[in-house]
Amino acid sequence: MGQSRRQFTDEFKREAVALLASSGRPLTQIAGELGIAPSMLRNWRDRSGGPNAGPALRPNTPASAPHSAPDPAAEISRLRRDNDRLRMERDILKNCGHLLGTPEMRFRQIEDQRDVWPVRVMCDALSVSPSGYYAWRSRPESPRKIADRGLLGDIQRVHARHRERYGAPRIHAELRAEGHTVSRKRIERVMRQHGIRVRASRRYRACTTDSKHSLPVAANLLDQNFVANRPNQVWLADITYIPTGEGWLYLAVILDLFTRKAVGWAMRDHMRAELTIAALTMAIQRRRPGAGLIHHSDSKSVPASGSWAA
Repeated sequence: MGQSRRQFTDEFKREAVALLASSGRPLTQIAGELGIAPSMLRNWRDRSGGPNAGPALRPNTPASAPHSAPDPAAEISRLRRDNDRLRMERDILKNCGHLLGTPEMRFRQIEDQRDVWPVRVMCDALSVSPSGYYAWRSRPESPRKIADRGLLGDIQRVHARHRERYGAPRIHAELRAEGHTVSRKRIERVMRQHGIRVRASRRYRACTTDSKHSLPVAANLLDQNFVANRPNQVWLADITYIPTGEGWLYLAVILDLFTRKAVGWAMRDHMRAELTIAALTMAIQRRRPGAGLIHHSDSKSVPASGSWAA
């Protein structure tokens, strides 16, 4: 069976002739880049009435004409065109993303935006050749690429539904629960190719220091003298917060200054007075301290509360 004749769209022909006119390179070289016969490109050019190399197509410009000074109006017009092109390339890069993707990713961006900007301008901005784009566009998609495009839609759907906080493991689990038979590595590859990333959540910062309150504050008996001669002479207390699988939890700890060991602790999902009271109760029940014990904490609102002082 003979090979079928390749068909080219009118747009492809116009872009090929425009590339020939603007590049200044030989016709045979342009034809080779586009994968077509030089005679075919020559016929397209002749039918379009486009410019041809040589002085014959510029009869109004004599070969012996002396060099004249540049026309200021023409120079201003050229600068405006250059400025418009630079502005267009800037907008293309802003909307189409960076240049770190594969050529196929850039071709896909050009295909998606071809009704917005000229193809040749987008190719220049994204550092790909128009011939490569048209070769990619005329190449039939493989079944795997078609399946990847459908998978991409499913990934984007799950990713958007969870506010871009799901990565490949969770997206894989959700798609499997929906009945899709797809591997996690394939999901990771599609996400990487299309720049789909997990949006980093803002770091949680719990406030465990609230010294701006009107509650009574006990005298500072320790006065920065962090030295103890025996156990149960000085206890130090503080509160921190810990990330867990159930969320953030608050931990109150009481430390014996002499032994440097925790004598009491408590963990809650809140930072009310009951948290520190539970830690102090545990320390008293375990150590049974005598008279003269100094219990030192900062001046936060929880240690200064009436329940704690009681």
